[in-house]
Amino acid sequence: MTDDAPAPAADLPGRLSIADTVFEKIALRAALDVDGVVRDGGSVTDRLAGLVGLDSATGANYPKARVQTAGGRPIVVDVDLAVRWPCPVSAVCRQVRSHVADELERLAGDRPARVNVAVAAVLPGAAVARRRQGFVELPAPGRAEPAATGTDEGTSDDDD
Repeated sequence: MTDDAPAPAADLPGRLSIADTVFEKIALRAALDVDGVVRDGGSVTDRLAGLVGLDSATGANYPKARVQTAGGRPIVVDVDLAVRWPCPVSAVCRQVRSHVADELERLAGDRPARVNVAVAAVLPGAAVARRRQGFVELPAPGRAEPAATGTDEGTSDDDD
């Protein structure tokens, strides 16, 4: 080796800082990776609040994650989630706990000391099956009756 070779990256001075919101997003994605965990947007108001980055006081969006850090490292992760019914709820919670810790360690380099999981909503499987990627399947529209206007003009089909 020559003396001109650059020093290994580990010897470079510097510091890595990861925002708490990054830890939370990793935890949310990891929770959704577990079979049985579903995304629940709550009401239309909740969905609109989520679009502008606000928490809605009227309901909840699941999953949710809160991360307590110390020195830039995740210490405690709290995950609130919705599960599809029927499913083995306790097994799903164990898998979420393990997968969230594994993913934080893999992607952020630090394993949290504790991952708390709470089931906040249980959704029937049929309701979950109708939702795909944030959209709700609606029944095919039937022929709508024209609204009454109070006059007889324009109500005949023969005018065309």
